[in-house]
Amino acid sequence: MEPQRKDPFADIPKGPLQLIISTDEQKLHLYSDGKEVAETPIATGVPTHPTPMGAFSIIQKSRDHRSTIYSGAPMPYMQRLTWSGVALHEGVGVGHPVSHGCIRVPHEFATRLWTLTKLGVRVIIARPQLRPEPFSDPHLFVRQEKPADPVPAADSGAAKIVRTAQTVDAVKTTDAPGEGDKDAAAPPLLRAAALSPEPPQPNVPGAETVPAPTAKPVQLSPASAKTPIAIFISRKDRKIYVRQNFVPLFDAPITIEHPEQRLGTHIFTALEFSDDRSSLRWNVVTLPAEQAKLPRQNDRRAATYTRANRPDERATATPAEPPQTPQQALARVDIPPDTIDRISQLMVPGSSLIVSDQSLGDETGEGTDFIVVTR
Repeated sequence: MEPQRKDPFADIPKGPLQLIISTDEQKLHLYSDGKEVAETPIATGVPTHPTPMGAFSIIQKSRDHRSTIYSGAPMPYMQRLTWSGVALHEGVGVGHPVSHGCIRVPHEFATRLWTLTKLGVRVIIARPQLRPEPFSDPHLFVRQEKPADPVPAADSGAAKIVRTAQTVDAVKTTDAPGEGDKDAAAPPLLRAAALSPEPPQPNVPGAETVPAPTAKPVQLSPASAKTPIAIFISRKDRKIYVRQNFVPLFDAPITIEHPEQRLGTHIFTALEFSDDRSSLRWNVVTLPAEQAKLPRQNDRRAATYTRANRPDERATATPAEPPQTPQQALARVDIPPDTIDRISQLMVPGSSLIVSDQSLGDETGEGTDFIVVTR
């Protein structure tokens, strides 16, 4: 009698999940807390409708999704990666490329994965099989508690009235709300997200027909102390961007040493706190250099998903330079101290940092984490 196989989903270590997909292997590898816990054969896009490469995250889930283009074809256990139409979902023909750009997963694995994941889980797609590697570096963010507001000294009511009247000009410097206040003025990127129009239903050749639903207005709320944040460093923009729950929090200028030289694309994930509750255990995945993708004439992805209606910024096809190591990339980035402090006060396990040569692309927009498409 054949021994019963152990359920790979039964004893998953607690920690952030990462899905890493190899189109060369036609496999999906599931990691939890930096350890591989399961794998499955998959089916990605055919050459005429390839699956995009890069860094993504799960931005929507639907158990009983149906295509609105292919006669209501069922796409169960759908987990959306882009609003332009790429998703993970149950499907047939696994083991070789057969899809229109989506990632098809066998039924049993798709059902178990759907119940396990949450919005924001990182998905990395590349040609070769990539593995997250343990990583530490002094340039990575640590946890820093926000300084407590000063508590006024206890005193009699009469004395308080006298001192306040006498010293208001010397002590009180501003009536503006503090940096973490709910009603503080929103930075330009955040205001743009709040005022951006609802994205239209895309109809993108090459996608597996996962149409974007009507988007709800972005609800701006104070940053949560327990919710992971996503950080994106762009060499092209020379900026650092921060989001939480798919909502922009703020951005800031940075300085990059030798900005004309490539950094590569590196995805860092904070796994758990150390014993001192300040430093974090990290891992990193470095994406291989891809030849830049030429824009298609029939590419109809809506520019409303970006902060501004700008033309396609993808470069012409040229040989790719080898990426730098994660250590080399981090060492070239200089972030203002006040920005480091602000980010450090939000750092918790599950937070991520992407360092890339690219700017905010077409896929990063309302209702997304930072999406970096390398090909």
